[in-house]
Amino acid sequence: MAQDIIITIDGPAGSGKSTLGRFLAQALGYRYLDSGALYRAVAREARRQGLDLDDGEALRAFLPGFQPQANSDAQGFHLWVDGREITGELRTPEVSRDASRVATQTVVRQWVTGWLRAFADAQGVVAEGRDLGSVVFPDAQVKFYLDAALAVRAERRRQEWQDQGAAPALEKVAAEIAGRDHQDQTRAEAPLKIPAGAIRIDTSKLGPQEVARHCLARIQEVLQTGRWENKPSKPV
Repeated sequence: MAQDIIITIDGPAGSGKSTLGRFLAQALGYRYLDSGALYRAVAREARRQGLDLDDGEALRAFLPGFQPQANSDAQGFHLWVDGREITGELRTPEVSRDASRVATQTVVRQWVTGWLRAFADAQGVVAEGRDLGSVVFPDAQVKFYLDAALAVRAERRRQEWQDQGAAPALEKVAAEIAGRDHQDQTRAEAPLKIPAGAIRIDTSKLGPQEVARHCLARIQEVLQTGRWENKPSKPV
């Protein structure tokens, strides 16, 4: 089997997708794709241009002219708009809320899907998001689905925002994540679900390195044998 395969990591906010994705990409020498960064970039730029984020037709008119540049390296996934890197501006609570709104729009999801497929063409990639293994790359050779208890995910996200000096109260973070979970799981277009053939891992009580070691071992099985079997997923 060729060494360049597609690996997807899906799951709700705060489940550990980004940390795992960056580790696996670096360990394998693959490109890392963060689909959430694209939704955030769309939301940020649409907001900057004064668009109604719930207006699908306005977003449809906007997207053809939106051409962010991207690069993936050992530090992660980076986006530039108009020659300026915006990666560090995409993780604020405000952009997160806006991204959840545009992500419900079919036209935006279709644009992101097309962008990701073009970027991943003929490359070994680790792609993370909420519909990567089910919609964007349904034929990926390896699929993981991460999850964790709501309280654990809320604390992880609050800590991330606290590091940026913008952390709301934990209760508010938990409520926002619960709302996003419901929205992602019930939307008509590409709802969040466990992709067919994916290995589900509950990361609530697992450290990032333990999750990464488990996933890397499974990936090596595929690279060595060319076969992927859905086995019990919870690491010991």
